[in-house]
Amino acid sequence: KYRFPSMGWRAKIGLIIPPTGYNFQCEFHALAPTGVGILTTCIPLESATPECLIKMEDHVEEAARLLAGGRPDLIVFGCTTGSLVKGPGSDAKLADRIEKAANTPALVTSAAVVSALKRLKIQKLIILTPYIDELNRLERSFLEALDFEVLNIEGLGLSDTDEIIGLRPELWHRFLKEIYTPKCDGIFISCTGLHTMNIIESIEKDFMKPVVTSTQATVWAALEMLRITKSVRGFGKLFCDP
Repeated sequence: KYRFPSMGWRAKIGLIIPPTGYNFQCEFHALAPTGVGILTTCIPLESATPECLIKMEDHVEEAARLLAGGRPDLIVFGCTTGSLVKGPGSDAKLADRIEKAANTPALVTSAAVVSALKRLKIQKLIILTPYIDELNRLERSFLEALDFEVLNIEGLGLSDTDEIIGLRPELWHRFLKEIYTPKCDGIFISCTGLHTMNIIESIEKDFMKPVVTSTQATVWAALEMLRITKSVRGFGKLFCDP
């Protein structure tokens, strides 16, 4: 009853990620507090297009069952557009599929982002993405269906996941200057494939608006579900108020 991995004495989290999810996995480890053990498995994703993201879902039950062998307290599906590509409500359905396959609570990134935006009272937002226009339109529709006002959403037009994970974090600071409007309540940088944790605080200071990123929101929401408090400076306002 009282046996558990020495690195997971507070909680154990299973991650389901695309094969190029290096940045997400590394940032998740960096943001997770002491005593949280993390186990990861990958599912296929050929490119960041709606068709490939939908196809990726075919493997979630198998991945969930594999992670269930490690007895996690929570399973996280770490992909933003992969958890919203089918439209409003698809995030809850995907989480339900994972929960049933593993008999374990589940969290998907798009739901985590929505919770983070609400926590920070961000209703009018600017969104930066690496995505192609088709994915940007789907993301806009998903958030607007939940009563968020997307003032602007701009992407880099990338579908190659290797290109996406190679983007330098400083790019997002420069990119934001081109599309920023002070009318927004906050900024969302979308995609768990990005390395963003090191630029959250500088953007918040320079633009004086709260910032949510896909990975930051996912880690925060996972800790919320596990009732683990972490207040830490350097990763945005979301982590400053437990």
